[in-house]
Amino acid sequence: MRHVVVLMLAPFAFATGAYVFAGILEPMSQDLGVSVAATAQLQTAFTIACAIGGPLLALLTTGVDRRRLLLIVLVLLASINAASALAPDFGTLLIVRIAAGFVGALTLPVASSMAAMLVPPDKRVIAFAAILAGNSLAFLFGIPIGSLIGATFGWAASFMFSTVLCSVVAILIYFTVPTVQTSADLPKGAIKSVLRWPLTGLMGVTLAAFTATFSTIGLVGPTVTVATGLTGASIAWMQALIGIGSVAGLAIGAALARAVDRPLTILLLGILATQLLYSYAVQLSAIGFIGIVLTTFAIGVGAICLFACAPVIQMQLAHAAGPAATLAFALNGSMIFLGQGVGTAIGGLATVTFGLGSVGVAGAVVAALGILLTTRLLYVQSLSK
Repeated sequence: MRHVVVLMLAPFAFATGAYVFAGILEPMSQDLGVSVAATAQLQTAFTIACAIGGPLLALLTTGVDRRRLLLIVLVLLASINAASALAPDFGTLLIVRIAAGFVGALTLPVASSMAAMLVPPDKRVIAFAAILAGNSLAFLFGIPIGSLIGATFGWAASFMFSTVLCSVVAILIYFTVPTVQTSADLPKGAIKSVLRWPLTGLMGVTLAAFTATFSTIGLVGPTVTVATGLTGASIAWMQALIGIGSVAGLAIGAALARAVDRPLTILLLGILATQLLYSYAVQLSAIGFIGIVLTTFAIGVGAICLFACAPVIQMQLAHAAGPAATLAFALNGSMIFLGQGVGTAIGGLATVTFGLGSVGVAGAVVAALGILLTTRLLYVQSLSK
């Protein structure tokens, strides 16, 4: 498992570089001469590039050695993050961030496929959870450290921090992680095979889970303020709950995948319930202790349920996709990025149409659709037995 721990650092480095500027949008916007809202669109462009680049590059790099490919991606990310730090204007930075998302989207699927080959089959769910934990640790440690560096030395320093991080991780992987067996080509019909049931159903569950959760998380600032009265730095502590919940969720998901027959249905029900609780807290406008308790519980438990889905789905994808697992992981990664974007958009639309208190209801409706998908997956599985 020590090789898996090193591989975990790859998504940690990628996610840190992806969101490292989220806490310094205002000074970035001032330096770049654009609004804070426009600066925030750098993340939107990055997310869309990830959704497109992941499956496309996974398809084009099928015959490339996995270890070599991961090293190439990390070196490119180091270079792109350095270019971000040196970007002279907003337009240039936008193009560079699109490139970062497009290339970096390979990090998680390649690391996941390598982890699956480096451990025995009965340890794979734990390996997948460990790889996914790299993203969680980025929100707990990498991104806050990068933001602190940016606040102290200027936003460009945040990207240079990401450059150093990607470089160090590449060196560690080069010297400690062995080469794994790589299929020369995708098996015949692999593209069609990953676009069939149950793989499409599993990816749909990923999309539903992230869309439902990000309908509220995407608007965490105003919703937390309305529900609890907290503002400023206090909201950051609420956001930290997402990172803490994600780490706990990955461990719980790994355990559920081995001990429970229908873990995805249980977890989607948890997401649905926490979304409704979140909406209740906002509509109640319970400023003070009650609002803080309700919102803290909804954010923390919701994050646990969301990220507990990930190792369960990754394990089932690996089993169903076989040699095309990297492509399946990449497509599933696209669902994660799409879910983040679509969920935030749904939350914004619900707010404009029905008010801020409706965002959790919107998320609950999406979670219900995810539950229908999990029910269908279980039904088809029972017929095949």
